Amino acid sequence: MKLSTHEAGAARSRSTAKSVGLLSLAVLATLSLAGFALSVTGLAGSAVAAQPTVDLGNADSFGALSFTAMTNAGANTVVNGNIGSSTSIDPGVTHPGFAAYGAGSPELANAQASLLTAYNFAEAQPPSQPTITGVNLAGRTLVPGVYNSTSGILIDGPIALTLDGGGDPNAVFIFQAASSGNLIVESTSSVTLTNGAQPCNVFWKVNSAFLRNTNRTFIGTILALTQITLTENITVEGRVLARNADVTFIHDTVNKPTCTTPPAPTTTTSPPATTAPPATTAPPPTTTSPPPTTTSPPPTTTAPPNLTLPTAPPNLTPPAAPVKPKAKPKAAPAKVRVVRARPRVTPASPRATPARPRATPARPSTPARPKGKPAQPKTTPGPGRPRPPVRRVGLTG
Repeated sequence: MKLSTHEAGAARSRSTAKSVGLLSLAVLATLSLAGFALSVTGLAGSAVAAQPTVDLGNADSFGALSFTAMTNAGANTVVNGNIGSSTSIDPGVTHPGFAAYGAGSPELANAQASLLTAYNFAEAQPPSQPTITGVNLAGRTLVPGVYNSTSGILIDGPIALTLDGGGDPNAVFIFQAASSGNLIVESTSSVTLTNGAQPCNVFWKVNSAFLRNTNRTFIGTILALTQITLTENITVEGRVLARNADVTFIHDTVNKPTCTTPPAPTTTTSPPATTAPPATTAPPPTTTSPPPTTTSPPPTTTAPPNLTLPTAPPNLTPPAAPVKPKAKPKAAPAKVRVVRARPRVTPASPRATPARPRATPARPSTPARPKGKPAQPKTTPGPGRPRPPVRRVGLTG
């Protein structure tokens, strides 16, 4: 009994040890996967909650804005948006279809006030993506979010920096440099967008900006504390807005962006699916032809034609027999008996025509012997009328 109890306790101990070991392995595996996920999270960033955009207020309609001078060198610069400066605007900075505002204009004062507010908002956003301190952004692909550098921001290389909107046209990208950090875009560098990202939602909050990428494109609105300088023939899909210093052009192009509002998703309410009942194929009607009815015509009884019996001539007297020479009779003379014939009337049948009576002509009487009687002719009277009595004449010896 004690041995059995000991073995049972040992078995329970082994089972508990095994369970603890499996649990420890599971925890270690989970921690390892979490560490791996953290280690592979690089500058590509991770999915975060939607970042609110930077509201430019009254500065939104401006393509170029400076607190001091706005200059241009070489051929004209074209700004597709309003322009404004508190001191002067070079005639080479053109703005076809838009307005230019100088010192004392309320539009300029309001735009500069909105620029200050937008700058402070962009600076205050907490970083949501890995730091970009000391990182060259050329050739990188970044997702939406807030990127911060404790120094400046550098884009230097022939492969473009790509901003991936992830299919969201409202995706926002905010880049923050330190209060003294500058944005430098070197000569072979450029910025491009993909998957629905829009220029109106890209913002660079910096101390100063120096764009040296001649004949290339830069994307986004620059919110600079001090100066913004562009070298020759650069295209900016965005804005150049300087709070406290100059904006300098050399034959450049600025296109003020406009956000494209995506069409509202069309919700098509489908009618409830109606399942048609299974088609019932009626069998073809069975036409049973009735058996041909053979109606035998009733037997036709053709009555014989109504024959009219000939009326026997009245008073038919048979011819007298020739008289032989008298001879002596051997017997007593025969007495003459006159038999009066009773007429017979046969009523006619209602549907049948009476048969034609046959009149048997009287044969000439042969002289009867003394013991014989003269034959009597049979005469059938005509229908409906009696015949006169026939006299039978005997010969006397």
